[in-house]
Amino acid sequence: MAQTTIDIKTKEQGRVWLLPPYNYSLRRIANEFSIGAATVSKWRKELVSEGLLKEDVEQKIENFTAEQIFSFVIETSTMTEHELAEYCRSKGLFVEKVKEWRTISIQAHQSKAENQYKQDSIRRSDKKKIKALEKELARKNQALAETAALLVLREKFNALWETSEED
Repeated sequence: MAQTTIDIKTKEQGRVWLLPPYNYSLRRIANEFSIGAATVSKWRKELVSEGLLKEDVEQKIENFTAEQIFSFVIETSTMTEHELAEYCRSKGLFVEKVKEWRTISIQAHQSKAENQYKQDSIRRSDKKKIKALEKELARKNQALAETAALLVLREKFNALWETSEED
Protein backbone atom coordinates (compact mmCIF):
# COMPACT_ATOMS: atom_id res chain seq x y z
CA MET A 1 0.00 0.00 0.00
CA ALA A 2 1.49 3.30 -1.03
CA GLN A 3 1.73 6.06 1.53
CA THR A 4 0.44 9.44 0.50
CA THR A 5 2.43 12.43 1.61
CA ILE A 6 0.63 15.09 3.56
CA ASP A 7 1.38 18.73 2.95
CA ILE A 8 3.38 20.39 5.75
CA LYS A 9 0.79 23.18 6.03
CA THR A 10 -1.97 20.61 6.46
CA LYS A 11 0.01 18.81 9.15
CA GLU A 12 0.76 22.04 11.01
CA GLN A 13 -2.90 23.13 10.80
CA GLY A 14 -3.99 19.73 12.13
CA ARG A 15 -1.48 19.96 14.98
CA VAL A 16 -2.75 23.44 15.85
CA TRP A 17 -6.32 22.15 15.95
CA LEU A 18 -5.27 19.45 18.41
CA LEU A 19 -3.99 22.10 20.83
CA PRO A 20 -6.01 24.41 23.06
CA PRO A 21 -8.11 26.49 22.51
CA TYR A 22 -9.42 24.34 19.66
CA ASN A 23 -9.01 20.81 21.11
CA TYR A 24 -10.68 19.31 18.05
CA SER A 25 -11.31 15.57 18.05
CA LEU A 26 -9.25 13.20 15.96
CA ARG A 27 -12.24 12.36 13.79
CA ARG A 28 -13.07 15.98 13.10
CA ILE A 29 -9.56 16.77 11.93
CA ALA A 30 -9.36 13.55 9.91
CA ASN A 31 -12.66 14.34 8.20
CA GLU A 32 -11.67 17.95 7.57
CA PHE A 33 -8.49 16.98 5.75
CA SER A 34 -9.77 13.65 4.37
CA ILE A 35 -6.98 11.69 6.01
CA GLY A 36 -6.90 8.71 8.34
CA ALA A 37 -7.56 9.03 12.06
CA ALA A 38 -4.35 7.07 12.69
CA THR A 39 -2.35 9.87 11.10
CA VAL A 40 -3.98 12.47 13.33
CA SER A 41 -3.40 10.19 16.32
CA LYS A 42 0.28 10.06 15.38
CA TRP A 43 0.35 13.90 15.33
CA ARG A 44 -1.24 13.94 18.79
CA LYS A 45 1.42 11.54 20.10
CA GLU A 46 4.12 13.79 18.65
CA LEU A 47 2.61 16.79 20.44
CA VAL A 48 2.52 14.86 23.72
CA SER A 49 6.13 13.76 23.33
CA GLU A 50 7.14 17.37 22.58
CA GLY A 51 5.35 18.47 25.76
CA LEU A 52 2.90 20.72 23.92
CA LEU A 53 -0.16 18.65 24.74
CA LYS A 54 -1.18 16.93 27.95
CA GLU A 55 -1.93 13.21 27.83
CA ASP A 56 -5.53 12.18 27.41
CA VAL A 57 -7.46 15.07 28.92
CA GLU A 58 -10.71 13.07 28.85
CA GLN A 59 -9.39 10.48 31.28
CA LYS A 60 -8.11 13.14 33.66
CA ILE A 61 -11.57 14.75 33.90
CA GLU A 62 -12.95 11.56 35.40
CA ASN A 63 -10.21 11.55 38.05
CA PHE A 64 -11.30 14.78 39.76
CA THR A 65 -12.37 14.54 43.38
CA ALA A 66 -15.77 15.71 44.53
CA GLU A 67 -14.16 18.73 46.21
CA GLN A 68 -12.43 19.73 42.97
CA ILE A 69 -15.63 19.38 40.97
CA PHE A 70 -17.51 21.43 43.55
CA SER A 71 -14.85 24.15 43.42
CA PHE A 72 -15.09 24.24 39.61
CA VAL A 73 -18.85 24.68 39.87
CA ILE A 74 -18.51 27.45 42.47
CA GLU A 75 -15.77 29.28 40.54
CA THR A 76 -17.70 29.17 37.26
CA SER A 77 -21.18 29.93 38.62
CA THR A 78 -21.05 33.65 37.81
CA MET A 79 -19.05 33.45 34.58
CA THR A 80 -20.34 34.32 31.14
CA GLU A 81 -20.07 31.80 28.31
CA HIS A 82 -16.88 33.42 27.03
CA GLU A 83 -15.27 33.53 30.48
CA LEU A 84 -16.35 29.94 31.11
CA ALA A 85 -14.76 28.77 27.85
CA GLU A 86 -11.54 30.58 28.69
CA TYR A 87 -11.50 29.14 32.21
CA CYS A 88 -12.09 25.62 30.90
CA ARG A 89 -9.27 25.95 28.38
CA SER A 90 -6.88 27.08 31.10
CA LYS A 91 -7.87 24.17 33.39
CA GLY A 92 -8.11 21.55 30.63
CA LEU A 93 -11.84 21.04 31.14
CA PHE A 94 -14.76 20.79 28.78
CA VAL A 95 -17.48 23.43 28.99
CA GLU A 96 -20.19 20.79 28.63
CA LYS A 97 -18.78 18.81 31.54
CA VAL A 98 -18.74 21.87 33.84
CA LYS A 99 -22.34 22.67 32.84
CA GLU A 100 -23.32 19.08 33.57
CA TRP A 101 -21.68 19.26 37.01
CA ARG A 102 -23.53 22.53 37.70
CA THR A 103 -26.86 20.97 36.75
CA ILE A 104 -26.21 17.93 38.93
CA SER A 105 -25.30 20.17 41.86
CA ILE A 106 -28.46 22.24 41.49
CA GLN A 107 -30.62 19.12 41.25
CA ALA A 108 -28.99 17.65 44.33
CA HIS A 109 -29.84 20.71 46.40
CA GLN A 110 -33.37 21.07 45.05
CA SER A 111 -34.25 17.47 45.61
CA LYS A 112 -33.43 17.65 49.32
CA ALA A 113 -35.99 20.39 49.91
CA GLU A 114 -38.58 18.67 47.75
CA ASN A 115 -37.90 15.30 49.39
CA GLN A 116 -38.31 16.85 52.84
CA TYR A 117 -41.68 18.28 51.82
CA LYS A 118 -42.77 14.96 50.33
CA GLN A 119 -41.63 13.08 53.42
CA ASP A 120 -43.51 15.50 55.68
CA SER A 121 -46.71 15.17 53.68
CA ILE A 122 -46.38 11.37 53.62
CA ARG A 123 -45.74 11.37 57.37
CA ARG A 124 -48.87 13.48 57.97
CA SER A 125 -51.04 11.25 55.80
CA ASP A 126 -49.62 8.15 57.52
CA LYS A 127 -50.46 9.63 60.92
CA LYS A 128 -54.03 10.30 59.76
CA LYS A 129 -54.36 6.73 58.49
CA ILE A 130 -52.97 5.32 61.74
CA LYS A 131 -55.35 7.42 63.80
CA ALA A 132 -58.32 6.32 61.67
CA LEU A 133 -57.27 2.67 61.89
CA GLU A 134 -56.80 2.89 65.68
CA LYS A 135 -60.25 4.46 66.00
CA GLU A 136 -61.79 1.70 63.87
CA LEU A 137 -59.94 -0.97 65.87
CA ALA A 138 -61.22 0.48 69.15
CA ARG A 139 -64.78 0.53 67.77
CA LYS A 140 -64.48 -3.08 66.62
CA ASN A 141 -63.01 -4.14 69.98
CA GLN A 142 -65.98 -2.54 71.75
CA ALA A 143 -68.41 -4.30 69.42
CA LEU A 144 -66.63 -7.61 69.98
CA ALA A 145 -66.68 -7.14 73.75
CA GLU A 146 -70.38 -6.26 73.62
CA THR A 147 -71.12 -9.31 71.47
CA ALA A 148 -69.17 -11.54 73.82
CA ALA A 149 -71.06 -10.10 76.81
CA LEU A 150 -74.40 -10.69 75.08
CA LEU A 151 -73.45 -14.28 74.32
CA VAL A 152 -72.49 -14.89 77.93
CA LEU A 153 -75.78 -13.37 79.12
CA ARG A 154 -77.73 -15.44 76.64
CA GLU A 155 -76.02 -18.63 77.81
CA LYS A 156 -76.78 -17.75 81.44
CA PHE A 157 -80.38 -16.93 80.56
CA ASN A 158 -80.78 -20.19 78.67
CA ALA A 159 -79.15 -22.07 81.51
CA LEU A 160 -81.63 -20.53 83.99
CA TRP A 161 -84.67 -21.43 81.90
CA GLU A 162 -83.48 -24.97 81.35
CA THR A 163 -83.08 -25.53 85.09
CA SER A 164 -86.47 -24.00 85.86
CA GLU A 165 -88.25 -26.20 83.29
CA GLU A 166 -86.76 -29.34 84.81
CA ASP A 167 -88.24 -28.48 88.21
